[in-house]
Amino acid sequence: MQRLFALVLASATCAATALEFTVEKDIPYYPEEALAHEGDYARNRCRVDVRVPVGVTNFATVVNLHGGGLVKGNKSFAPWPAEAREHDPVAGVAVGYRLLTNATPEQCISDAAAAVAWTVKNIAKYGGDPKKVFVTGVSGGGYLTAMVGLDPKWLAPHGLKPTDLCGIAPFTGQMTKHFNVRKVGFKDNDPQFVPKIDEWAPLAWATADAPPACFLTGGRDVEWKARVEENALLEASMRALGNRRVEFHETEGDHGGGVKPSAYFFRNFVLKTCNTSAVGGFSPGERVVFLGDSITHGGKYVGYLQLFAALRHPGWNVRCINAGISGDTAGGGLGRVSWDVKAMKPDRVFAMFGMNDVGRDNYATATPDEKTQAARAKSLDRYAQNVCALADAIPAIGAQAVLVTPSPYDQYATRTNGQNLVACNDPGLAACAAAVREAAAVRNLGVAELHRPLTEILQAHPDLGLGGPDRVHPREEGHLLMAALVLESMHVPALVARASVDAQTVKAEKIRAGLTENAVVSDVRRTGDGVAFTYAPKSLPFPALPEYLADEKVYPLTEKLNREEIVVRHLARGRYALVFDGVKLGSYTAKELAKGVNVAILPTANQKRAQETAVLVKELVANEGVRRNLALNYVRFRHAKIARDDFAAQDVYLDKMLAKMEAQKSPWHRAHVGIAATYRKNRTRATELNDRAADLFARINAVRPAVCRVRVVREGDE
Repeated sequence: MQRLFALVLASATCAATALEFTVEKDIPYYPEEALAHEGDYARNRCRVDVRVPVGVTNFATVVNLHGGGLVKGNKSFAPWPAEAREHDPVAGVAVGYRLLTNATPEQCISDAAAAVAWTVKNIAKYGGDPKKVFVTGVSGGGYLTAMVGLDPKWLAPHGLKPTDLCGIAPFTGQMTKHFNVRKVGFKDNDPQFVPKIDEWAPLAWATADAPPACFLTGGRDVEWKARVEENALLEASMRALGNRRVEFHETEGDHGGGVKPSAYFFRNFVLKTCNTSAVGGFSPGERVVFLGDSITHGGKYVGYLQLFAALRHPGWNVRCINAGISGDTAGGGLGRVSWDVKAMKPDRVFAMFGMNDVGRDNYATATPDEKTQAARAKSLDRYAQNVCALADAIPAIGAQAVLVTPSPYDQYATRTNGQNLVACNDPGLAACAAAVREAAAVRNLGVAELHRPLTEILQAHPDLGLGGPDRVHPREEGHLLMAALVLESMHVPALVARASVDAQTVKAEKIRAGLTENAVVSDVRRTGDGVAFTYAPKSLPFPALPEYLADEKVYPLTEKLNREEIVVRHLARGRYALVFDGVKLGSYTAKELAKGVNVAILPTANQKRAQETAVLVKELVANEGVRRNLALNYVRFRHAKIARDDFAAQDVYLDKMLAKMEAQKSPWHRAHVGIAATYRKNRTRATELNDRAADLFARINAVRPAVCRVRVVREGDE
């Protein structure tokens, strides 16, 4: 008990701050005698920098082979999303290698392989897991990544093979024979874009027997010529050969501009390939199951996450699936993993329990007697054991586990109706949250942190009653905050899309950091003192629902998750109307438009589509609530060994259960009467409810952004 309470303070502090990293520079990866034999050039180039998270063990490591066409460049750490760089406990190794200007192609690739091998053999000294080593690189480094990760001869001298790597992820690498390997290394003067595939081409090494691979490029309209097609061909070839652990992502931007959006796919690839104590974002086609008690059974936060996934990633067909059961515990969830959860075929399972595990009635006082203190300790120890068992059971069904700290009990609300268990959240559920963090840390699992930030919001706004009338089940505003915090744990970017136009040159500005992103801008025209253009975003904003607007007062939803920016530079000084499809959204100064106007929650066509999608999600949540009612009763009948289609035996069981609860004057009798009635009403509708869910998921995931005509019209002086 004391150990758990001590963990409350320690883990709350770590969860609130960025990680600390240490960097060790210029470490040689060849033995000194080998470097002495090769000379000063090798001695200077063949070194690595190592960046490791402090206080973390068994972490994943990303080896980065720098770009520069194999003829220039210096060691640098791998691209990683800015939102997550200081929070993800992932180590980096920055590799220097001999360039083709002073070395042979064989020496260049051999250096890359030697640095990778050095990492596998030495990262444990820094606390890392040698089985969690990834290799990546941009451009020329992407070519080296593919060669080292696919052709077994490069790692063989070090006693390793490509499958000893956890994964490879070439950023915009050449998958035919690299043009500088040809031109500089072999004096091949054939035209650069004549493709050549021999032993020096990654495409020659397409195989089913390879480490997991993620191929990343910019957009084919602005990328290096043929680069997108080469990567797509290698991915398709490996898949055709039977490799199912391979993926390809074409993003946007030119050869360098595509790196930033590709970094998000790369992070997700690393995080879903192995446990790294971090939570990845959604992935195309992913099935994400949320396992929990009545707070999950109600399904509202799961619905908001489904809504976000469908709007932010149109066409990805992500499914957020409800596996909550009212009244359940971590132990009950553990018992359901093998049959209830497994049947949902999850890629990931987010597990949140605690409210029914903590023993709420033992927290009616802040000064417990010895008996109450012992009862608290017993409940917490049982909870900690079940959370650990749950964390082990989920991977056993082939899914990645994410542990969620429990939503808080609202002991802070100033309402006077109903009992307030004044110590239930702190120290009660706070200790449960600490146990979750400890279980995750031991296993390098990601944690979605709800308890600490939600507690802080409840404490700061006791008058709002965000925890719901019973202090247990949050209102819509609370559920939306829960969803937002899950997304924050994923470190999703705030940007929905950005259109950037230069009014002086009358052109859409290049896709790269700070300019147009996740959108296509075309047909830019000067209109009097303003401009007009066609704006086609690739994502939709989150809808400005009533609960969204209410939550904005306590949490910066728009700033953190909902930025859709229209940027117009070099307008003459004055005020301008921003008009979407004939509807004026507002009036702004030239300076404000140059900085960027966020239109995410303004009445655009895409905000309307988001609102319409929210209606479908609400229907889905209601449908899932009924389906989970069936599952709740299936659990009962499973324990009683009653078949799902034996309605007569079920009625006898339910009648006896309700009669017993009534005789014992159980406070839950009325609730269970309703649960039983709902089950009896719907038990023959399972197929219909399943079909309805499939239809709603399909309709929600079919939403696509509207193309808008935007005008910026001068209204007058500032």
